[in-house]
Amino acid sequence: MTEDDAGPRVSFHSRRRGTLGVIATGTAASGPVLNGLRAAAREHGYVLVVFGVPGRGRAAVPAAVAGLLLQGVSGIVVLDQRLVAELPAVDGVPLVPAASADQYEGARRATEHLLDLGHPTVWHLGGPEDGLIARARERGWRETLEHHGAEVPPVVRGDWSARSGYRAGQFLAAEPGVGAVFSANDHMALGLLSAFTEAGMRVPRDAHVVGFDDVPEAAYFAPPLTTVRQDFVAAGRQTVAELVARIDGVPAPRRPVEVELVVRESSRCLRAG
Repeated sequence: MTEDDAGPRVSFHSRRRGTLGVIATGTAASGPVLNGLRAAAREHGYVLVVFGVPGRGRAAVPAAVAGLLLQGVSGIVVLDQRLVAELPAVDGVPLVPAASADQYEGARRATEHLLDLGHPTVWHLGGPEDGLIARARERGWRETLEHHGAEVPPVVRGDWSARSGYRAGQFLAAEPGVGAVFSANDHMALGLLSAFTEAGMRVPRDAHVVGFDDVPEAAYFAPPLTTVRQDFVAAGRQTVAELVARIDGVPAPRRPVEVELVVRESSRCLRAG
């Protein structure tokens, strides 16, 4: 491996046509995005080889690329877009970030939905501050409130886990006037619902909650969770189609994957007066 002004480069001499590599961090290594990629890869006659890295780091990402190249992959997908800047240039093997849903639009629809229920404002349980997806969802929430002239409450931040959502819910349950919460993902919303229940707040009687992702369990939360659905299979198809096109030397335009607001019991009824 050598390094120049464009960053490190990796030479590559033999490829295995039926194999694509994936670099993943944390829970992404076994999550729905990866499942969508697997389904899409099968449609194109490819199998996936996943290389998990513990987090960001100058050495970790080039090592992951080198490990995948040793396995003869034809192209590489990066699930965590924060890692894209740390990717080395590779001779003959395209590297692309995974396609993503329109995070901003999903957050806008979630916030609009809660405002349409008559709430003067919407609180936000946000993801990690340095996350691109968390920032896009937060921006959609914030700019929607600003567009309607609504007060913008301070962001209550979690780490995507149900545990962090529970802690945030304890704080919000003690905050006067919290009637609507948009959670940046469903797992944090699950913890939030648990904390609200413990505090004697009934959803949707006393507050409305909307999540994001529509994980398979969301329909079975107590109450069933209104959430923004991402089509992970469509995202996988778009990612793999782009990567295969680049392998074949064909340009492939990218567009955000559409989202859908799925309304369930957590926001179905008006609050008690």
